[in-house]
Amino acid sequence: MNLRQLEYFVSVAETLSFTKTAEKFFISQTAVTQQIKALETQMDVKLLKRTKRRVELTPAGSVFLTEAKAILNRTADAVAKAKKADTGITGNLNLGIVEGYDNPEFPNVLRSFRAGYPNISLIIKEGGAGTLYTSLLNHVLDIAVNVRFSYSKLEEKDISYQVINRYNLIVMLPATHPLTYCNTLKLSDLRKESFIFTSIGDPEDSFGQYESTMAHFIRSGFTPNIVQNSTSFNTTALMVAANMGIAILPSYALASSRNLRNVVTIPLDKDSDIFEVVAAWHKENHNPTIDKFLSYVPMDKIS
Repeated sequence: MNLRQLEYFVSVAETLSFTKTAEKFFISQTAVTQQIKALETQMDVKLLKRTKRRVELTPAGSVFLTEAKAILNRTADAVAKAKKADTGITGNLNLGIVEGYDNPEFPNVLRSFRAGYPNISLIIKEGGAGTLYTSLLNHVLDIAVNVRFSYSKLEEKDISYQVINRYNLIVMLPATHPLTYCNTLKLSDLRKESFIFTSIGDPEDSFGQYESTMAHFIRSGFTPNIVQNSTSFNTTALMVAANMGIAILPSYALASSRNLRNVVTIPLDKDSDIFEVVAAWHKENHNPTIDKFLSYVPMDKIS
C-alpha cells in the first residue's frame, strides 16, 4: 500500500469514475484500475463494485474511504510541518508601528511573513514616533514602522532605515472654510490661518517633528500660528470639524480618522514636502529575523 494508491482510491470513490481519476492524475484508466486492484489484493478486501455502467463503494470501501482521506490529510500536514521546521529560523521579532499609520497593504506583509516563517514569534506594539525610536535604541524593539522627519538625524543615532512609503501631504479644513473650493493649496496660501499641530503620538517630540514642520513653513516665508495641539489624527479631525483651526497631515491619516463628516481635505501642491514612513532598526541589533522581515516589506512607494 502506498500514498498514490490511496489517492487513486479516494478520487474514484468520490467521483465514482475511473475515467475522471485517470484524467485528474494524467495516467491511463488501465493504470488506475491496476493500482486499485493491487490495493484490494494487499488488503484482501473488496473496496469497489464495478460494472460496465457504474462504480459503487462496498461497505468496506465506505469505511476505508474515511480512513484513507484521514491518512492523506495527516501525511500532508506532516509534510507541511517538516518544511516549516526545515527553514531553521526561529526566535522573536518585536515590531513597533507608529500610532495612526494605516496602510491597507501592510496586513498582507504580516500575513506573508507569518506564512514564510511560522516559527518566528511576531510581537506587535503601537506607539508614538519618539517612543518607537527610543525603543529601538534600547533594543526593546527590533523594527519600527515609523515616520521619518527631516531633522530626526537617525543615522547619528545608529538607526538604519528603508523607506516603505512616501505620502503626499493634505490640508484639512472645516467644511465652511472659504478655501474649500480649491483643487490644491500651497503653504503660502495658509499664512493667515490658525493651525492644529498633530504630534504623531509623541508629545515630547524627541526626534525632530516640530523642527521639521517649522522648517517647511519657514521655507514658504512664514511661521505658523499654532493654536492647538493634538496627539492623534482622530482628535485633529474633530478639532478641525469644530472650526478650531486647520491641519496639515499625511494622506494616510484619512484612513484612520473617523471624524471626517464636517471637514474637507485638499492636497498640497506637488512642490510640497513628502511625508516618509520607514522601516527602521538599530545598526547593532543582530537579530537574524530583521533581514527576514525586511525581505517581505515593499519599499519606496508614493501614496
